[in-house]
Amino acid sequence: MCRLVLKLLTTTTFQCFLIIISVLVVYGHTLDVPFYLDDHLSIRINHTVHSLDWAKLWRSEPMRFLPYASLALNYQFHQLQPAGYHAVNIVGHCLASLSVWWLARTLSMTPAVKGRLSGKDLILWPLLAAMLFALHPLQTQAVTYIVQRAALFAALFYLLAMTFYLKLRLASGGISRMVWAASLILASVAAILSKQNAATLPLTLLLLELAFFPAKHPRPVLLSLIFMLVAAALVTLAAMNWVDLPWLDQLDRLTRETTWFSRSEYLAAQVKVVGWYLRLFFFPLGLRLDYSLHQAAGWSDWLVITAALGHLVLIGGALVYLRRYPVPALGVLFYYVAHVVESSVLPIRDLVFEHRTYLPNSGLVLALGWILAVEIPRRFSVRRVWLQGTTVVILIVLALLTWQRNQLWRDPVRFWQDNVAREPDSLRPKMELANAYFDIGKNREALALSREIVDSTPWPIPEHLPETDIVNLAIAYYMNGYYERALQLADEWLTKPLRGESRSNLWMTKGDVYYARKQYPVAEQYYRKAVEIYPDNLNAMLYLGESLGVQGKFREAAIIYRTILKKSPGHRKAKEKLALAEYLLRKKLRARTAPR
Repeated sequence: MCRLVLKLLTTTTFQCFLIIISVLVVYGHTLDVPFYLDDHLSIRINHTVHSLDWAKLWRSEPMRFLPYASLALNYQFHQLQPAGYHAVNIVGHCLASLSVWWLARTLSMTPAVKGRLSGKDLILWPLLAAMLFALHPLQTQAVTYIVQRAALFAALFYLLAMTFYLKLRLASGGISRMVWAASLILASVAAILSKQNAATLPLTLLLLELAFFPAKHPRPVLLSLIFMLVAAALVTLAAMNWVDLPWLDQLDRLTRETTWFSRSEYLAAQVKVVGWYLRLFFFPLGLRLDYSLHQAAGWSDWLVITAALGHLVLIGGALVYLRRYPVPALGVLFYYVAHVVESSVLPIRDLVFEHRTYLPNSGLVLALGWILAVEIPRRFSVRRVWLQGTTVVILIVLALLTWQRNQLWRDPVRFWQDNVAREPDSLRPKMELANAYFDIGKNREALALSREIVDSTPWPIPEHLPETDIVNLAIAYYMNGYYERALQLADEWLTKPLRGESRSNLWMTKGDVYYARKQYPVAEQYYRKAVEIYPDNLNAMLYLGESLGVQGKFREAAIIYRTILKKSPGHRKAKEKLALAEYLLRKKLRARTAPR
C-alpha cells in the first residue's frame, strides 16, 4: 500500500489532483457563506459591478480591475447569490496552490538547487509546500471573504510571474525564451491589475536572480536594481518632504490612504503587526476578521523594539545564507518583500487584516516545506517514515483548523460573537453582531448590544477611530434614542476628510434622526444629500422613498424605488415599497377624480 502511494506521488497528475481535492475538502462547504463587510459595498450596492461597462469599471477600480471585472461577471450570472462568487474564489485558491507547487518544482531546476535534491526530495518538497499553502487556516480570509479575491488574484499572477521568470532564465531556445518572456509580461500586468502589493515584483525577481543564478549575466539584476532604487528614492523624497515640488506632494498623497498616522508611526505599528502575522502562521489560533488595533504604535513601545530586532535577525540571517541555503533564505526574504506595500511606510486605515498575508505566506511555505522535506532528514538522524508521519499529522491539523474556521464563516452570528469575544474593545464587530441579530429577528439582543456600545464608548470620541466605527457609533446613538449625540457626532465628522460611503452614511443617520422626530421634510433633505454624495447607498435611497411616501409624494417615491431596482433588481424591500407607493398613488388619483 505504501509503495502504491509513493508510486502515485511520483506522478505530477496525482500531485495536482491531491492539491485540488484538499482545497475542495476544506473549502467546499463555504458556498453558502453570506456577504461580510466590504462585500456589501463592493457587490451588493455597487452598481458599477452590476453592469458590464468595462470603461466605467476601469475608471472606478484601475488598480484592482481584474478582480472587480470578475465580480461583475459573477453578478451577471449569479446576481446576489454568494455560491457563484465563492466558487470563483475556491478555484482561484486551487490555482494559486498549484502555482506554489510549480514554482517549487521550477526552483529545483535552477543552478543553485539542481543536484542538491534526491528523487524523493524533488517529489516531496514541492508537494509539501503546496499543501501547506492550500490547507493553512491563515489563508481563509483571502478565500472565504469574497471581496478579498483581489489578494488571491494578485498572489496567483505574482507566483506565475516568478515561475515564468525562472523558466525564461532556464530556457535555451529563442522561441521558448520569447514564449516565457511574453508569459512573464502578461502575468506581471495581471498581478499589477489585481492589487497594489504586486508592485514589489521587480524586487522579488531580483532576489530570484541573486539567489539561484551565478553572476554570469548581470543585466537582469542591474535593470531590476536600478528600477527599485529609483522607486525607493522617489518614495523617500516624498516621505521626508526634502524637496518642495508639487509632483512630490501628489506622490505623497498617492502613497498613503490616510493621514491619521505619520509614516514613522505606521511603520512602528506594522513592525508589531508582522510579528503577529508570523505568530499566526506558526500557531494559527485566534483568527479574526476585525482587530481593535487602530492607534499606531510608537518606537518607544518595547514590543515594537523586540519585534524589530527579531525581524532584523531573520532578514540578516537570510541575506547571509542566501547562496548557501537559497530556498529557505528566499522564503524569508520574500515574506518581507511581499509585505512592503501594506506593512511599511504607506499608511492604510486598517492596521491589521489577515488576508494581507496570503501572498507572503507562499514564501514561508516554500521555506518550511524545504526544511521538513530536505534539511531535517539530511542533518538529523530521524527516520524518514517518522518525519513523513509527523508531516501528515501537521497537514491534517491544518486542514481541520481551516475547515472549522470556514464553518464559523457560515454563521454570521457565531462568527461575530467569536470576533467580539476576541476583540471586546472593537466597535465594528459589535455593530456587525447587532446587525446579524436584527437579520434573524433577535431585536432585543441587537438593541441591548447597541446600548452596550453607546455606554462603553467615552465622550468625546477618541481620535484615530476608523471612520466605519464612527458611522456605526452614530447609528448606535440613533438606535438608542441619543439623537443629539448622533447629530453632534455626524456634524463633527462631516467636517473631516472621509470616503464617500462613510460621508453618505452620516448624512443618512441625520436623516434617520429627523425621520424619527417626524420632521419629514428635513429628513428628506438629508437623505437626498446622502444619495447625492454616494449614489450606491441603496439604504439612503430606500429611506428617501419612505420620507417622500409619508409626505404623500407617492409619484416621487415610486421613481426612487424604481431606481433602486434598476441598480439591484432583487431588492425585496424596494419591490414591496414600490407596490405600496403605486397602490397609494392610484388611490390618491381615484380620490381626486371621483365625483363629489
